[in-house]
Amino acid sequence: MAMMELVTYCGGYCGLCGRWKETATLFRLAKALAELLDAHGYQHWMPEDVKEFNYTEFRKALGFFGDENSWLVCKRGCKDGDGNLFCEIRNCCKNLGLDLCFDCRKFPCDKVKDNPEMIKGAREYRKLGKDEWLTQMVQKAKQGWEGHTKKYYQIYIKE
Repeated sequence: MAMMELVTYCGGYCGLCGRWKETATLFRLAKALAELLDAHGYQHWMPEDVKEFNYTEFRKALGFFGDENSWLVCKRGCKDGDGNLFCEIRNCCKNLGLDLCFDCRKFPCDKVKDNPEMIKGAREYRKLGKDEWLTQMVQKAKQGWEGHTKKYYQIYIKE
């Protein structure tokens, strides 16, 4: 998939999302934690001995979040059909024929004027220019940056 196809209508970058198939930070963290807990045998004693915590349900949830074939792992970008189909910004951009809300001559309009993150993102996009901004997004993704939490995640599992 081309880098620009991973740019969302609202100025995000799919590659920075913990649910994106290429990085899948959320999936990898859940899978690694489940594997580690199972290796320590928690499934054998915790459901019986710990009453204030439902380990069986917790482990089931980790299995759900750790399933790479789950709908939780995005396999297409926002512009390719994944994401919120009812997003007001997405629908506005599509109606105006825009790839990015930041490129609209009315930006920031009433839909985004109360969203400081988008306004900050638009300033950075305009300051750097499309190509440099995109290069920085790709670099951050390669380094493990997760856009929602604004943290770097690195998972090293060696066998």
